[in-house]
Amino acid sequence: MNSLKNIWSQFQKFIRLNQDVFIKISNDRYESGNALIVVLASLISIYVPFIINHSSVNISDVVFYGLVDGVFAWLFASLASWFLLTRAFNTVIEITNLLIFTGYTHGILGVFGIVIFANNYISISQNILQLLTLSIFGWMYFVLTKSLATAFLLHIRVASISSVTFLAILIFFSDPIRIFV
Repeated sequence: MNSLKNIWSQFQKFIRLNQDVFIKISNDRYESGNALIVVLASLISIYVPFIINHSSVNISDVVFYGLVDGVFAWLFASLASWFLLTRAFNTVIEITNLLIFTGYTHGILGVFGIVIFANNYISISQNILQLLTLSIFGWMYFVLTKSLATAFLLHIRVASISSVTFLAILIFFSDPIRIFV
């Protein structure tokens, strides 16, 4: 596993659609641990504004179960996408490689933490929040589709269907994400 500084730089390159990073991380079996760190960081960034602004007795329980729920939703959505790719489209992809790409894509959800934090200090209208939510999920779709197509040499249609499956299951099963949808 890399240091947090290296993980952050790889994440930045990943969301900027750097094709060299796609190929580099697809060949590294141990990168899935870094993807888990990115998922946890994105989920924590969603909960930090709630922790700062709410003084509840059981806020630690809410955060702990939210993190566990978010990680399991990510794993379940990744498993569903892997099953779709291997069974329906007959591609040979290791689940750890797919976890890497879905984990780094999940990191984009950390932007929600920034939006929530900004909304606490300046009032953002509901229309702008909805537009930001759509643009974040669109960005996730685009990054995941492009990375799967580039790293695994998939057709755009196959990568697109896999990305939509991942996002739909992630939104449906993750309580921290369902807050925004």
